Amino acid sequence: MENPIKPASTKWVGISVVLLVVGIVIGFAAGHYTVSAPSKPAINTFAAGSLKYALGNDFNPEFTNLTGVRVGMTFSGSISGAREVQEGKNYSVFISASAPILYQDLMNQTHYASWQIIFSANEMAITWVNSKYSIPSSYPYWFENITNNSAIVAASNASLDPSGFQAIETMKLAGVLYTGWNNDTVIKGSEPVSYYVKLAFNNNFTEYMNYNRAYNNWFHGKFGYPVNDSMALYHQIFISKYLNGTTKLTTVEIGLDGYLTAGTADYALTYVSQAINQGLDYYQNSTGANGLPTWINLGSVNKTVDDFYEQINESGPAWDNVGNLPGAPIFYSVTVINNYTNPYAIQYVYDLITGLGQHYLSMSKFDPLSQPFYVGNVPSQLKGLVVTPPSYLPVSSYD
Repeated sequence: MENPIKPASTKWVGISVVLLVVGIVIGFAAGHYTVSAPSKPAINTFAAGSLKYALGNDFNPEFTNLTGVRVGMTFSGSISGAREVQEGKNYSVFISASAPILYQDLMNQTHYASWQIIFSANEMAITWVNSKYSIPSSYPYWFENITNNSAIVAASNASLDPSGFQAIETMKLAGVLYTGWNNDTVIKGSEPVSYYVKLAFNNNFTEYMNYNRAYNNWFHGKFGYPVNDSMALYHQIFISKYLNGTTKLTTVEIGLDGYLTAGTADYALTYVSQAINQGLDYYQNSTGANGLPTWINLGSVNKTVDDFYEQINESGPAWDNVGNLPGAPIFYSVTVINNYTNPYAIQYVYDLITGLGQHYLSMSKFDPLSQPFYVGNVPSQLKGLVVTPPSYLPVSSYD
């Protein structure tokens, strides 16, 4: 069955620059929700740090050029941003790198927002700048590079920034993928873990065993973890290496490149979009795609793969923990805070989730959804642009 909200990141390929600019301007003029107002106050907006380039450098200047409305931006971790709203910070538009975080912190049994629109996906990646730490595309056992005792790894703190707990989820999923061929435990849904692992390897036991053997030789043989310990990879990164000082946590993903360029970290666990925007190298496969497979990089919009994501949870150690919600795709979402005072906030959201926003998100290697979906009481001006959440997506992926 064709995916009704498949990412639209290739939508603009092949369109000439002239036609693109003309199309954006015509679309803006013809299809906008607009507000007649005697003045145009700046829109005070919070956005996840990973959107700094796509919005701050590209989308916002074009939006201002077309509307005359300035955009005042704050970029930081979505969790810390939600806390600012709860403490009274006056944001009109709020954009999160995790739809569940927006829902739990600003919508669920709170009065800060009454709806959200999920408009883009993203993927986790392993990044570096020093070629000494390069992971060749021909080398599939990437976990050895980042868990070596001498390797210094940087990630965001999960209690402040979604990319932190998404990195935790990715490491947990990889452990399950490389150890779970015979794991008949039913964790979530009706299928055992082994069902998903066999699908991921196309029922090729030999290929699975290549990974499983490497995983156990490394984590059991080198570090002494039990054989087929699915949590060994996660534990080595976020507990053992943190305690010995070779995993470093920062407050927001946009600062991770600083660790790499300063040489205080060898690898950073962050988004593909960050690698593209910050000029970082990242682990890729032989086709040039993300070397972390869809089954673990949290970039899927597919029922079966997303069901696999739910086999683990987001919880981390006490110093790096946000909760225990099930694993879920990386979904970016946007809302307008209930007590906002800017009449152009809805127009900003309109342009973000349609052609203008999709274009700049795609340029930054995000995966904008061709059909955004919503949760809650979405404003009438936006209803024609969105659909209800597809039934095959886990509810945990957006609330």
